[in-house]
Amino acid sequence: MTERLTEEISQSYLTPAMQWGIEHEEDALKEYAIIYDTEVIKCGFIQHPTIEMAGASPDGLIGEEGLVEVKCPHSTKHLRFYMDGTIKPEYKAQMQFQMACTGRQWCDFVSYDPHFVGRSLRLRMKIKRIHRDEKQIEQINQAVEIFLEEIEQEMKQILTQAA
Repeated sequence: MTERLTEEISQSYLTPAMQWGIEHEEDALKEYAIIYDTEVIKCGFIQHPTIEMAGASPDGLIGEEGLVEVKCPHSTKHLRFYMDGTIKPEYKAQMQFQMACTGRQWCDFVSYDPHFVGRSLRLRMKIKRIHRDEKQIEQINQAVEIFLEEIEQEMKQILTQAA
C-alpha cells in the first residue's frame, strides 16, 4: 500500500536465508539447464493477464510451456525435500500463480544446495515437476482479487482521512 500511495518502490529487507538463495540461484539454473539440455530464459515481472496490479516473477521460462522456480534452502531442509519430495503449500501456490500469469502448463520446482560435493554431488539438486491446476489457480485468483480490493478500500479510507 505504501508503494501505491507514495509511487515509490520500497526497499525490501533480505534475511540471510534470502540472500543465500539469491547468491546461489544462478548456479542452480545453470545446473538445471545442463541436466535438461535446455535454455532457461530470465524474464522478470510478468503482469497477470486479467488481474490489474498483480503478477509474478518466475525464475525462468522453459520452452513454450514450462517454468522453473528455484529454492536454495539450508542443507537440512534441502535433504528433507530430497528424501520426501514434499513442497510447502506456499511454494505450490506461488508456482500456480506464476502459471496463471504466464499461461504456462508446468513448473519445475528445484531445491539446490551447493554444500553437497564429492560423493554427495548427486544430492545437490532435486527437481519436481508441478502441473497447472485450474481449480487451484481459480482459488488463488479469487484470493488475490479479494486482497487487492481490501488494499483499495484501506487506501480510500486513508485518503479520505487525509483530506
